[in-house]
Amino acid sequence: MFGLFKKEKPLLGLTGLGGGAGGYLVGGAGGVGSFTIKKYDTSNSLQSTTPYSNIAPGTTYTYADAGYYTLEIEASSDDIQFQMWAWGGAGGTGSDSHSPGAGGAGGGVRGTSTFSGGDTITFLVGGGGIYRAVPTAYSGSFPDGGNADPKPIGPQSYIEGPGGGRSSIYDGVLPFANRDATPNTFLLIGGGGGGGSTYCTSGTFGGQGGYPAGTRGGGYYPADTQVDGYGGDQSSGGAGGSGGRAPGSTAGSKHAGGPGYGGGGAGGYYGGGGASGYYAMGGGGSGYIDPSLANTASFTASPGPTNHRVAVDDPANPGIKPTPAGTSSTGPSTPNGGEDGAVIFKVLNVS
Repeated sequence: MFGLFKKEKPLLGLTGLGGGAGGYLVGGAGGVGSFTIKKYDTSNSLQSTTPYSNIAPGTTYTYADAGYYTLEIEASSDDIQFQMWAWGGAGGTGSDSHSPGAGGAGGGVRGTSTFSGGDTITFLVGGGGIYRAVPTAYSGSFPDGGNADPKPIGPQSYIEGPGGGRSSIYDGVLPFANRDATPNTFLLIGGGGGGGSTYCTSGTFGGQGGYPAGTRGGGYYPADTQVDGYGGDQSSGGAGGSGGRAPGSTAGSKHAGGPGYGGGGAGGYYGGGGASGYYAMGGGGSGYIDPSLANTASFTASPGPTNHRVAVDDPANPGIKPTPAGTSSTGPSTPNGGEDGAVIFKVLNVS
């Protein structure tokens, strides 16, 4: 269905950081390319419409604000070959007033494909889990991060982080209302990071979004192996935590992270499971790379006290990822806790 050369229908669009020149000239066939990007917020309200003409190989277009976007190639445009990246949003920080625990980092994926005049690309930038400052339920991160629910028992002041949302690139027109429909086949999906939890400043650390699978969460009590959420993979959502000081939490599903009484599970190709009880992190979402794409790669954060929360750049294209994108922070001075993900397009050739 997909390939390096294909024809599709026009699309909508939006811009995050905007498009700017970057990189180096890699094509140079002398074609003339043009497209329009429309940016919508997470409620589908149009924010901006930006046309681009005389597209130059080596130019990058970077979007790192959560929302729904479309990129419409003009019917008169020559073929445009894009190198594309998607990083999921990071998990939110869980904290009472003393012991903030960061969530997992979003995972990244890369691939290359060529699009023709009249084609449309729809893409979603996943939201980071918010930093929770009051003990109430918060909705999950756009479009599919799992909630962190108020605890039915125990200290209500222990506040946990929602899972991060997936970032994804779709070949064609994907209506906003159907963005999570299970039949959709995406070109790239960057899995989100699982939500963090109170007191997860020691113990085990995980919850990273990754490809082919997201990473299991982690918790304050390393010996309690049933509390944290598990990562999604290429065929199923991660299991929810089943132990701890609260009822069992929800498994992840296609795209969606499972809610948790600890950290929420992250969105992805398949979502991570929510953590059970407090002191435990949600599971990371899995990424996806369509087999039609060329020059593919994936980038998953390493485990450990700090590494698990820092999203990894593409080592073959250093600096392509905005530094904060997909990274979870550890304190209330950062309003989001988990940073939004990113979607990036780099023009390789116009012909």
